[in-house]
Amino acid sequence: MPKQRINKEMILDVAFRLAREKGCDQVVLKSIASEIGCSVQPIYSYFSNMDALKDEVTGAAMKFYNEFIYTRVDNNGVLESMARANVAFAKYETNLFKLLFLQKLNGLNSFNDIYEWMGDKSATKQLAARLSLTEEQVKEVYIMLIVFTHGVATMIATGGANISDEESSDMLEKAYSAFICAQRQSAALQ
Repeated sequence: MPKQRINKEMILDVAFRLAREKGCDQVVLKSIASEIGCSVQPIYSYFSNMDALKDEVTGAAMKFYNEFIYTRVDNNGVLESMARANVAFAKYETNLFKLLFLQKLNGLNSFNDIYEWMGDKSATKQLAARLSLTEEQVKEVYIMLIVFTHGVATMIATGGANISDEESSDMLEKAYSAFICAQRQSAALQ
C-alpha cells in the first residue's frame, strides 16, 4: 500500500475536528498524529509550534462561525436573527464557541473594538434607514445586543442554563426592542 502524503490541510482538518468535537484542549500533537496515522514530525514540518497550529484552528473556527451566522441571517430582521444565530452557535457548536469567545482576545479593549470585530457595518447602515435612527444609535443597539447575546450564549455554552431556543429567541426580541426604545428616548431628550 502506498504511503499516505501528509499535508497541511489534512493536519488542520483533523485539528479543527478535534477542537469542534472534543474541545481545544484535545488539540494535541499525539492526538492529531494518531488520527492521521503518522508521527508528530510531519506536523512540525508545517507548523513551527502548537501556538501556530492553534492560531490556524482558531481562524478555521472563525470562518465556520461566520458561515454558521450568515446562513441564518434574515434580511427582515438582521440584528435579531444574528443574535439568535449566536445563541444557536453556543448551543450547538459549544466547543467552537468556547474557543472563540471564552478566552482573552488580543486587541479588544473596548466595546467599540468588539463592534469593529463583530459588527456588520452594512447591516448598521440598513437598519439606521429602516428604523429612522442614526448609524451611531444603531451601533449602540448593536453593541448592547452583542453584550446581551453573549451573556445568554455563555450561560448556555457553559451549562449554566438549559434555555430553549424559543425562550432565548423571545428574550432576545424583548432586549432588541428595549435597546431600540432606549435609543429613541435618548434622542428625544436631546
